[in-house]
Amino acid sequence: MTATRLFTRLGLILLLAALFCGCSYSPVIQHGPLAGANGVNVVLFANKSYRAGVEAVLAREMVDEFAFRTGGKVLPADRAELELSGVVLSYNSVPVSYTAADVIREYNAILAVQAILRDQKSHKVLWKGDVTEQQVYPVNANIALQQDAEEAAIEKISRRISERIWQKLGERF
Repeated sequence: MTATRLFTRLGLILLLAALFCGCSYSPVIQHGPLAGANGVNVVLFANKSYRAGVEAVLAREMVDEFAFRTGGKVLPADRAELELSGVVLSYNSVPVSYTAADVIREYNAILAVQAILRDQKSHKVLWKGDVTEQQVYPVNANIALQQDAEEAAIEKISRRISERIWQKLGERF
């Protein structure tokens, strides 16, 4: 057998092995409260802050994060074993940097939430915790662009809060 045929056969064997033993996507829920559950219902958080609508942005990011991490196990209340709910405790936007003329250059958006994961049947609290995140965003003379920058900051904060809640859920188990 020539070296070329040997390498061709070896390549074919490796290709077949890769096809039969190849990777496929599957959610990694090996530990934590979601490991044994059929799914989670993400409830719209109550909003105790002055900023209207921040709870809706947070809910959207929570659903996206949990659907991504669980492989789509975000279910309606009547089908899910677990429920994730909580409260937006506060939202603040404070100046953090100024120009030489003492004009605000950047704001820092700060969002604090409390989340609770509980079993829907027994109402037993499986996890409860507070998470705070912040994001700096620039000032703009155009009020529409200023509001867009603040909304983008709120989305980034909400995404990071969702990621941190997911991570904290896994830490406890």
